[in-house]
Amino acid sequence: MRRIPPGDFAPALRAARAAAGLGLREAARSIGLAPSYVHALEAGQRCPSRTVAERIATVLAVDEAVRVALFSAAVTDVGRDHPVRKGIGAWT
Repeated sequence: MRRIPPGDFAPALRAARAAAGLGLREAARSIGLAPSYVHALEAGQRCPSRTVAERIATVLAVDEAVRVALFSAAVTDVGRDHPVRKGIGAWT
């Protein structure tokens, strides 16, 4: 089941990217994500993993308010942070 990010997440992310002076594709490349995934984040359709939230915060050099929005939307059991991808609880 996909989680829905908090309402302030998507606008804060779009504003942070704009403040950094990056287009969607350029931001995605800098963060190391597919442009379609960044678009889904900015549309409020996806929640980032904790790892992705950290990368976004670093690359976009976000302020504390945006950092709070990023980490409040982040989940620890999906994507790059999924336990199977980290080798924890992997199928044997």
